[in-house]
Amino acid sequence: MAEQMHVKHREEELIKLVNSFARVDGIHNTNITGLSIIRSSTPLEPIKTLHQPALCMIIQGGKVVSLNGEDYSYGNGDYLVVAVDLPVVGEVVKASEEEPYLCLRLDFDQLQLVNSIGSEKQKNDNLNISKRGLFVSQTTGALLDAWLRLLTLLKTPNDKDFLAPLITKEILYRVMKGEQGERIQLFAARGSKMSEIAKAINYLKQHYATKINIEELAKHVNLSAPAFYQHFKQVTAMTPIQYQKSLRLHEARRLMIREHWLAPTRHFMLVMKAHLTSRVNIRKCLADHQETI
Repeated sequence: MAEQMHVKHREEELIKLVNSFARVDGIHNTNITGLSIIRSSTPLEPIKTLHQPALCMIIQGGKVVSLNGEDYSYGNGDYLVVAVDLPVVGEVVKASEEEPYLCLRLDFDQLQLVNSIGSEKQKNDNLNISKRGLFVSQTTGALLDAWLRLLTLLKTPNDKDFLAPLITKEILYRVMKGEQGERIQLFAARGSKMSEIAKAINYLKQHYATKINIEELAKHVNLSAPAFYQHFKQVTAMTPIQYQKSLRLHEARRLMIREHWLAPTRHFMLVMKAHLTSRVNIRKCLADHQETI
């Protein structure tokens, strides 16, 4: 009961603080590395994106994130962790003028995870297992305390350079010590199957436009082809080929938005053919692009 009251009090403080920094709808980047504030006063249409590793905590409102057909719903008092780059669809489902959707996002990388968990990673006995690279958990009072201290630094910019990295480290540490924190620990643990899959995902990101050989990629991350296929699908909810196609679609959409391509010009089609492998994918990307206009 005391913990529940503590969480509620901290959530109320965070809502006031976030509203003071994010007065209008949109994504508000801050001067703290990796930290952004997201606000929306209305529900939003589904948005496709390649979600980079991040911790996203909702302090008001609700959202649904879909990974290849799997839905992950979370709202105030919950946080989402995306441990590796994953193609997802995000939809803000609960928001209003009176109670806008408010979300804190903290981007991180594997090195930060390693530094945050320290010697704890050596104690993990489950290096051969793999789980989804995305999960939702319930927040705690200790985690909210750390978030509140991090947000407060926005009011004292002279302190942020020294204190922000320390508080960020604490936030990641508390997530890794949470009810599902073992998943992130495994991504940080040298020699774990999940850390090897993370390496494969980075390779695919760098070589998304080239044809891949599963056996060679598996060898690159020190796994047999069958084991690689199994663990990759467990982490990403898709096969390596499906993942690469999703990367190509994402890159094509990114190029269209960047270049403001509102019609399929000859230049547009040349770029599309360079990134996509079939007419079906080209039609799909065109349809997706029309939804964003």
